[in-house]
Amino acid sequence: WMVLLLVALSKVAARNLKNIEHTPLHKRNAQNILLDVRDTRVYLSGSAHDYDESVKLYANTSKISNGDAVEITWENPSAGLFDMIAIYTPPSRGVKDYLDFRYVSDTKGWQKNQGVFHEVLFNMRADYELRYLAIGSNQQATVKASFKISVPDNEPMHGHIAVTGKPGEMRVMWGSAKSDKPRVEYSQSPDLKSTVEVLATTTTYTAEDLCGPRANVTDPVMFQDPGFFHTALLKDLKPGVRYYYTYGTDKATSKTASFIGPPYPDTKVAVTKFIGYGDMGVYYPPYNGDSMGAARVTRALEKEASKGLDFILHFGDLSYARGRGYIWDQFMTQMTTVSEQVPYMVGVGNHEYDHVSGGEKDPSGAPDNGFHPEWGNYGSDGGGECGVPTVNRYVSPDNGNGVFWYSFDYGLVHVIMFSSEHDFIPGSRQYLWLERDLKSVDRKRTPWVVVTSHRPLYTSQDNHGDHVVGLHMIMALEELFYTYKVNIHFSGHYHSYESTCAVVSGDCVKPGTGTVYIVVGTSGKSLEQQDYRPYPWSKYQNCDKFGFERVTANSTHMHVEFVTALVDRY
Repeated sequence: WMVLLLVALSKVAARNLKNIEHTPLHKRNAQNILLDVRDTRVYLSGSAHDYDESVKLYANTSKISNGDAVEITWENPSAGLFDMIAIYTPPSRGVKDYLDFRYVSDTKGWQKNQGVFHEVLFNMRADYELRYLAIGSNQQATVKASFKISVPDNEPMHGHIAVTGKPGEMRVMWGSAKSDKPRVEYSQSPDLKSTVEVLATTTTYTAEDLCGPRANVTDPVMFQDPGFFHTALLKDLKPGVRYYYTYGTDKATSKTASFIGPPYPDTKVAVTKFIGYGDMGVYYPPYNGDSMGAARVTRALEKEASKGLDFILHFGDLSYARGRGYIWDQFMTQMTTVSEQVPYMVGVGNHEYDHVSGGEKDPSGAPDNGFHPEWGNYGSDGGGECGVPTVNRYVSPDNGNGVFWYSFDYGLVHVIMFSSEHDFIPGSRQYLWLERDLKSVDRKRTPWVVVTSHRPLYTSQDNHGDHVVGLHMIMALEELFYTYKVNIHFSGHYHSYESTCAVVSGDCVKPGTGTVYIVVGTSGKSLEQQDYRPYPWSKYQNCDKFGFERVTANSTHMHVEFVTALVDRY
């Protein structure tokens, strides 16, 4: 049997590898890694302060909370085409060290020497200052006016919940500027009468904890102090009961959110409903090249969550911060409405983890600088983060290796999140864990087994390096999937959608006898429109619509659908 299976796997691998050469590991040095940040910023050769009473700069408020939209107005009787409104946090930053900017000539009415525009500002645990910069010859910047905006001192932000894999438990996580006796209060009553208080544990990280650049470079658009991350474990929850909760401190508390207590193993569940996707990013400026897709999908997810979901799976490439600390603040804010009410279960992708230096700081415990096989295209896509920001923000079930690989039961479904960014070859630490986990599944209790990873096994979209990695994943993992009857494998990485028939060794088989492979990396990042190779197992392809996968399972059937997010405004 083993010989026949290996022959079959070799056959499909040889067929797909025809005319393909292996790509050597691509390593970029620190200077190259920084280029794609600096190239998006205006170089200022020098700076000076020359405040001018004829130049006005103000906003509609001098105080904001996290994620507030601000209306900014400027007036200048001698406005220049390349003059800028620059945003700084904290206000002590030098003129060249801005976070974001807007050319005055990009604002409506600027020809009349005045303009108005809007920005969303985030509580990055420091106040803001707006500055009008007159840009002269040789990119000399002169500050003509300024306006300060303050943020709350210790505002609780970025709330999200996650299952633990244990009956009657839910984790509540959030961030803030300080660690001042953080706690959660929860109750079955919407008005929070007779609350239970749970104290939280706290973590943080510094630039020195990160593996390399950009992440460990102190700069407005790279490392900024992330504040503190808090986790409270709620226990003895009743299945199917709605709980209301707040998080924060005695001095600063969040708005009330709610969730449904997860089912116990012996709870009779009629239907389990969840959503899955990869590759989102953020929709706020200044890093807003893919704003339309992320905005559409986020608004659609908010509607789905309000209707009722059991959990959400985000299998890698979460924020696309890649070492830019402020992007994490934006992403966590973006997802709060969804993640406060539905367990938000994440895995790592290449843009959270892959690194080529600083391996001794890698929280996953991977040897050297992580997984870099000769046939792979694993590089430095994590921007030096090596999973540190992800590990601090998200706490996963403790039956594997933290956020990197783990599993949990929910209702009728057993979910396995494994890492395609770590060694998955037979005999590796992760492979042995995956095999043990699959062996332990009780199909009477959870008749459906769903496995996710960031990178796909089967995909027909024509991307040379990723295709080779997928073939090696097939050779390493397909036997396990077949032996333990994995129903569906979800992945992202490709910013497109594709679904297969039930597959074994590259051949379509009777439904229920093989694994269906679905790529759904369409939740926000710009879509990839490479050609598709004509493989018979590829049954549906879509590279021009943003969306996510909605899954509804009962004891005998699993309904899987690709939901497109088509509306521009919500």
